[in-house]
Amino acid sequence: MPAVIESPEVLTYKEHGLSEEQPQTHTAPRGFWHTVVAYVGRHRAHRLHRTPPVSHGSRHPIETPAELLARAYPTLYIRAFCGV
Repeated sequence: MPAVIESPEVLTYKEHGLSEEQPQTHTAPRGFWHTVVAYVGRHRAHRLHRTPPVSHGSRHPIETPAELLARAYPTLYIRAFCGV
């Protein structure tokens, strides 16, 4: 049976020294971080004053057992509600 994988090629790696040119770094413009901190602080302050979305009511209201009974068996619910 022939070999599926050929013998691997021998790769040579170049050693990188510290004397080689390093990639250039870019600095942020003056006042950039001050602007970022002010922006985040302003939006955080607005969010703290709002009421949490839970207090506005649930998106999926929980049905009580009486509501489930009324939907499943309307006549039985009316009889139980009226006491018949």
